[in-house]
Amino acid sequence: MNRLVVKFGGTSVQNPERIKKAAQSIIQQAEKGDEVVVVVSAMGNTTDILTSLLKDSAKDRIEDKDYADFVSMGERISARLLSTTIRSMGFSAKYFDPADKDFPIITDDNFSQAKILSEETKKKCQKVIDPLLKKGIIPIVCGFLGRSYKDGSITTLGRGGSDITAFALGNFIEADEVIIVTDAVGVLSADPRIIKEKEPITLKKISVEEMGILAEGGAKVLHPQALKYKTDKMKAKIIHFQKGDLSAEGTEIIGAFKSKLILFKEKLTMLTILGTEIFNTPGLLKKIITPISDNHISLYGVSIGTKHIGIYVTENYAQQSYDLIHPIVIEDERLKSVTLKNDVALIIARSRDFIETPGIIERITRPLAQNNINIIEMTTIKTDILIFLEWKDREFAYNIINKSLQEAGIVVTN
Repeated sequence: MNRLVVKFGGTSVQNPERIKKAAQSIIQQAEKGDEVVVVVSAMGNTTDILTSLLKDSAKDRIEDKDYADFVSMGERISARLLSTTIRSMGFSAKYFDPADKDFPIITDDNFSQAKILSEETKKKCQKVIDPLLKKGIIPIVCGFLGRSYKDGSITTLGRGGSDITAFALGNFIEADEVIIVTDAVGVLSADPRIIKEKEPITLKKISVEEMGILAEGGAKVLHPQALKYKTDKMKAKIIHFQKGDLSAEGTEIIGAFKSKLILFKEKLTMLTILGTEIFNTPGLLKKIITPISDNHISLYGVSIGTKHIGIYVTENYAQQSYDLIHPIVIEDERLKSVTLKNDVALIIARSRDFIETPGIIERITRPLAQNNINIIEMTTIKTDILIFLEWKDREFAYNIINKSLQEAGIVVTN
């Protein structure tokens, strides 16, 4: 017997036929002996319609509390409809409405971007979800919505918040698997609505870190904040609603987020190429990097300024890289000189929490400055922060950064 959390997106329950297909797929899994918790979104574009109605009526005088209460109607209707459909097919189901005291998702009182309170939600899940599953009853939970710990008001988790609901429930009830049923066959190599040439392929597997990067980069398949609730033990996948089978293949999401602080072991060299019209000269960066890659030299950082291009290689490739770039500098009138700086260290901080921690850069850089440690360069890329500094400062800086992250509530591993 497996414990599953299944989330049906808006297109998956867009009309009566799809609601019936969703109900049948749930029952099919329950008949196998699995415990199934369902998270459901609003039907089709109901949330957009409700939002538009409210804005057209109240203009700009909408309080967040009123907005949350009104747009919640989409998920609340879906939950009732799906629950009734399942019961009409001979199975027991119970929907959870955020207006009721037993709603399992407990949040703070931020009505438009509420944060789930983990401890309170876990206790509530153990109290109201677990007993139903043991009785063979299928819980239907409104996605996207929460209930304020302060006064019981309805809150929302932000657009796409049903994914957060699903993975949070999966975490708190220790589900074996979370299944996201959507209008995509899985995670694709490109968006089929945008790509004009070669047809995208479906990825069979993707790591949590990779999925997070895609989601933050604009992929609409999964809400990036949902992934912080995924554990190593929890399976997860994305499948298309048309398959009508929860055991169908799609894209499997593997692993779990782990915050890391890495002290790169090798010395680096920074090569700086001075030039003009760096920003508005197509192909200039490629021209510099091509001979480096052709000689199988790895790059550990690339930066572009208005007057320079900087690249980082390991120190044992410094001379070769310098010799490869210099002829290009001589040949191109927009480039003037190339220099190199040895004894550069690299520290990499990686955490999903960076995206949701305001001021994290200041938390890292201020104590370094207070200890007279100079940062040569810093690059932030989604969940990664790359810090280039003097080799002599690397261990001291590593300890300072580690302490700063711990004070910010971010526990890292090596």
